[in-house]
Amino acid sequence: MLKHNLTPLSNFLQFHSKSNHFFHLARISSSSSHSQSKMEATSYMFGPYKIDKKEVFYSTDLSYALVNLRPLLLGHVLVCPRREVQRFAELTTDETSDLWLTAQKVGKQLESYHKASSLTFAIQDGPQAGQTVPHVHIHIIPRKSGDFEKNDEIYDALDVKEKEMKQSLDLDKERKDRSIEEMAEEADKYRKLF
Repeated sequence: MLKHNLTPLSNFLQFHSKSNHFFHLARISSSSSHSQSKMEATSYMFGPYKIDKKEVFYSTDLSYALVNLRPLLLGHVLVCPRREVQRFAELTTDETSDLWLTAQKVGKQLESYHKASSLTFAIQDGPQAGQTVPHVHIHIIPRKSGDFEKNDEIYDALDVKEKEMKQSLDLDKERKDRSIEEMAEEADKYRKLF
């Protein structure tokens, strides 16, 4: 049985369980947290790396989405918590909810924009899982039939790209893989989707 005593301004979704207890599922805002002026006034960090605001195309109070320095496929982006957190378990409940809601919203728009048929969402949580930048991030990759010979090869490719990126970032703090102009142009296109 669902209990309906929430107002439009409620900050929490609550669902009634079989044992008559309520569980907090996600904190939500009654208005969009996304703000172009907020994005312009904010600086972003991705682990130890400063991210140019031109690379960020969507943000909330707790998360942001940015284009990828070395995308595996067209539309491969990252969603990160604003707070610098190394491991997924260190996120607060609100950060976790916002991160996944942001990933869902971004993924839906990019899948449509790129005329993809599916999405890969991936987190590499810790060095042994392939994480090279010590900041939680979700990879969102729009997928099409035949983009990899074997569907799961994307995970091997993701691991290789992460290792290449770490080497590049360690050796070249200027991030010369894709130019800032290329990434800014892509972010501008995505920004219009929101």
